[in-house]
Amino acid sequence: MNSFWPDGLSIDDTQPPYEVLQIAREEWELKSAGALTLILQKAESESGYAMIIVHAKHVVSNRTATLLSVIHRPNEPYPATIQPRKEELPDILKRSHYEPGFGEIAMSMSGQGRTVENEWVSDTPSELRKKLSKAFNLSSVKTAILSLASDVSSDTSKDEGRAAQDE
Repeated sequence: MNSFWPDGLSIDDTQPPYEVLQIAREEWELKSAGALTLILQKAESESGYAMIIVHAKHVVSNRTATLLSVIHRPNEPYPATIQPRKEELPDILKRSHYEPGFGEIAMSMSGQGRTVENEWVSDTPSELRKKLSKAFNLSSVKTAILSLASDVSSDTSKDEGRAAQDE
């Protein structure tokens, strides 16, 4: 028998992205024993969409790092798109990177269009939760968190102390 109800849709689960992120913030504070929190900054994108910029904050040092953004239409929480932090690392510091082959370059010059899928678009709160979990586990996010949590200034002074001892 046919079902006319959309698959994966529950009207009991209607949390907008901001509420989903507030729950994520509570979990961060709990899992980090209060050392880290998320700052949720409401903004408007250049194209007029509602945007929530998610920053991680190291509470003790008050340092922050931008992790990702969630974008949706004003007054319509879904679909929502996650824009992960861009990893601005040279290829030598990345586990893997993409280099196009000759065939791809030739194909792009032919001018033929193609369908591009956006893995970060969520139609439901459930989908958004899954994709946020995936985004928080990206290498760029993990390294940003570790950089916040580590005391870079003490590492420098330790290295200088070791160099002085070696002399």
